[in-house]
Amino acid sequence: MGCNGSMAEFSAATLQPGQTESNDQGERIGKSAGGRLVQMRRRRAERGFVVTVDAEPRPDVPAEVVTHEWAAANKAFDRLMREY
Repeated sequence: MGCNGSMAEFSAATLQPGQTESNDQGERIGKSAGGRLVQMRRRRAERGFVVTVDAEPRPDVPAEVVTHEWAAANKAFDRLMREY
């Protein structure tokens, strides 16, 4: 996946749409309802999380969310899983 080492244990190729996996660091990866890869990972340089989807951003739904709060990151992850 090319993000950080802790995400390497995830097997994105085997995920089905709507399926997610998480690791002991609270990071998550999933395949959205539309088959797009969605990931939530911890930021390295600063405190917080980054949630991304492998799609072009749309006016009503961003393709990347940066937050300091774990709960907000999970909410963004769930939204991207539904919307993309």
